Amino acid sequence: MKVLLVKPPYTNYRSAIGSSPYEPLGLMYLASYIRHYSDSEVKVIDALLTDIEGRWEGDFYKVGWTDEMIKKAIADFQPDIVGISSMFTIHSKGCHDAARVVKEYNKDIPVFIGGAHASAFPDWSLKDNHVDFVIVGEGEQTLLEIIKLMKEKKPFINIPGLSYRKNNEIVNTGTRELIKDLDSIPFPARDLVDYKGYLYADYNYNHSMAPPRATVVSSRGCPYRCTFCSIHALWKHSYRMRSPNNVVDEIELLVKEYGVREIAFFDDNISVNRKRMLELCEEIIRRKLNIRWCTPNGIAIWTLDKEVLLKMRKSGCYKLTFGIETGSKNTQKFIRKEQINLEKTKELIAYCNKIGIWTHSTFIIGFPYETEQDFMDTINYAISCGVDMGSFFIATPYPGTELYDIYEKEGLLPDIGEEKSLQWLGNVGQSMTHIKNFTAEQVQGYLSIAQRKLYVNRALSFLNPFRVIPRLRGFDEIRYFYKQTRSYGLKLIRNLLMK
Repeated sequence: MKVLLVKPPYTNYRSAIGSSPYEPLGLMYLASYIRHYSDSEVKVIDALLTDIEGRWEGDFYKVGWTDEMIKKAIADFQPDIVGISSMFTIHSKGCHDAARVVKEYNKDIPVFIGGAHASAFPDWSLKDNHVDFVIVGEGEQTLLEIIKLMKEKKPFINIPGLSYRKNNEIVNTGTRELIKDLDSIPFPARDLVDYKGYLYADYNYNHSMAPPRATVVSSRGCPYRCTFCSIHALWKHSYRMRSPNNVVDEIELLVKEYGVREIAFFDDNISVNRKRMLELCEEIIRRKLNIRWCTPNGIAIWTLDKEVLLKMRKSGCYKLTFGIETGSKNTQKFIRKEQINLEKTKELIAYCNKIGIWTHSTFIIGFPYETEQDFMDTINYAISCGVDMGSFFIATPYPGTELYDIYEKEGLLPDIGEEKSLQWLGNVGQSMTHIKNFTAEQVQGYLSIAQRKLYVNRALSFLNPFRVIPRLRGFDEIRYFYKQTRSYGLKLIRNLLMK
């Protein structure tokens, strides 16, 4: 059995986008699992790992391989089954374009899609006749079972974790039980891609302290229930952890085989279990791996304390990204983040600054019931909390989230015919719908104010030697400081020019 797994090109509606390659860990995990537990031959295509320039195709801007390149790869490999990643709603047209290319080459090849967007909206995804099946949620066991049954020429349409069409109706076979032992999943099949293309990508270089940087996921899911979070379409509300030894085995492999010097932990919530977090840091220290690491996908600041932070620092942590999100008590309650004590958070950020850990936080404005006071509370807190860097986003009702249901109930969703949905869903940088007290244009205006105020304040903070000196302990730190000041300087100039 030949299995082709595809990370499709990105498409964006009426706006040009750039794209820096990032590791398709989901597909690489699928590949390693299939390869380990069956005798199938697996190939992974990353249609974004290319030097091809973006181009316009009607109203859509596409980045990545052309249709002809994808078709040639199919012809060369001759797969029995094709799986396509559909992670982001805003880029989902690329997934469906790839499915069309498969069917144009051979209409009899079964096409499966999976990922966050497909799992959240399987019925919507199956409106495309080029898609035969949606794998809903965690995909390893579902895809493996499909492959084994296909090889035995047995039906698989009733196994859990699938959605498909039958007599013009959508059939959902129910939820598959999640894998309990994550250590049973082999490390991602990095040998099936041009891995150096990720390690030395411009984005990884510009945003890392000690390139080359690799990505690792040490856990799956998050037990918390933030109203705006879309990861639960994949992992539900479970939280499962790999053992510290298993995680550090992977890091050690990356260091020795690929020359990796930095790890980006892309967990949804790496520090939920305090004991495991400490053991993970201790194992990195014990093996003397001498790496740097960061959490660009975010870390729950309410799970941290000074002991954990110091152990993180000693194990190589140089930057933490927090999901504080809001400085408004009202909004905290609405998004279910009341566990964040805003005053204690300031103390922990100050401690990070003291021991030399860079801090970044995400903030969100534009939730449906927010007032001007809520906006200003968040803007003022972002400035006063002490983080080195911050990013402001607009609340966006991702499909499959409670926030989406609230927008729908309140009549705040625009007409989202299939074309229009690709214009706005998932676009956290642009307000595409009104909320109760403000128009979309007014929310966008507050976003600009927030970004400008924050960038000015943070740029000035870099002039404070007492803030900077604890971080400058070697060449890597000095180079990283230069990268950050250059980046913030450019953002500041851009925002001032837009004023």
